[in-house]
Amino acid sequence: MTIIGRFNRFVKNIRPTDDHINEANRQTNYMVEQLKGKVAANGTFKLEKVLKAGSNAKFTSLRRTAENIFDVDLAAYYSGTGATTQELDKLLDFTCKRLHEIYPSKTKEDFETLKSAVRVKFRSGIRLNVDVAPIIRDDSLGLENGGWLPRSDGWRLTSVTCHNQFISNRTAKSNQVPGPVKFNRLVRLMKWWNNRQEVLAQPSIFCDLITAAAFDAYGVTSEWQSSLRQIFSFLLRHQFLEPIVFDDYHDTSGLVFPSGQVVIMDSVNLENNIAKDWTEETRLSYLERVQGAYDWMMEAKSYELDGDEEGAVNMWCQVFGTEFRSLSEGED
Repeated sequence: MTIIGRFNRFVKNIRPTDDHINEANRQTNYMVEQLKGKVAANGTFKLEKVLKAGSNAKFTSLRRTAENIFDVDLAAYYSGTGATTQELDKLLDFTCKRLHEIYPSKTKEDFETLKSAVRVKFRSGIRLNVDVAPIIRDDSLGLENGGWLPRSDGWRLTSVTCHNQFISNRTAKSNQVPGPVKFNRLVRLMKWWNNRQEVLAQPSIFCDLITAAAFDAYGVTSEWQSSLRQIFSFLLRHQFLEPIVFDDYHDTSGLVFPSGQVVIMDSVNLENNIAKDWTEETRLSYLERVQGAYDWMMEAKSYELDGDEEGAVNMWCQVFGTEFRSLSEGED
């Protein structure tokens, strides 16, 4: 087996299984139809559409493991016409009550109200969580499917479509490079690595953004190994000392950022700094993990050049865990 062959199998095998995908589709299709009916019957708000969101919609989701919980995200777009701000502030609770009506036999422990969404937990058969985020549609924003998340800490601008296109546009660009490396799959690899960083593990959108920053700077190569080294090399040079900002949907040329703060800006909402809670200790600790991974990657490269596949596999297991070996077994 070659390292190239192993990577192709590993990348394929860290995506959700077909059983998980099929079960997720079955559960969400049922939930969406029922939610539309429950909201219409209640009459308090108008539910205009429900869109798939998050990692599954971006094709960056991971198979379920002890570290990787399989989540499905739905965006429930409500009309704000005729409703007061105070009424719209209650959309999260309203959505939660409608979901309780859909699943009356579920216990209260099966429902969890998050900052932006209601989580419904399914524990029979294939285990998964479905997060439903109410969004107040606002066409004046100039963003396709733009709207507001009515959070208790303040309404937050979002667009499911723009977030999805942020990934798909770069994936399309990576398709122009010969070879197996696709941007969305690189994000998946970065998420797998990130999820192994224990208390330093960052949210999924963080992996989207740092991978995009490296991709915008250097693109991809024709192989997984060097494409990953490019990302980690970029982060080591960058050091999180300059803002990571994207102009996909906004003019960012005039933005001013606070000094002494790590800035990794949401591509859709330029007021949402994903790294706002980072301290200097967080920055240095995360970079230490990045450096360690990069060193293992360089050792893997050395082993590969020497024709020592086993040595290279051992180094990649340091990066991705022993699953790199078990999930990459097979014939080239």
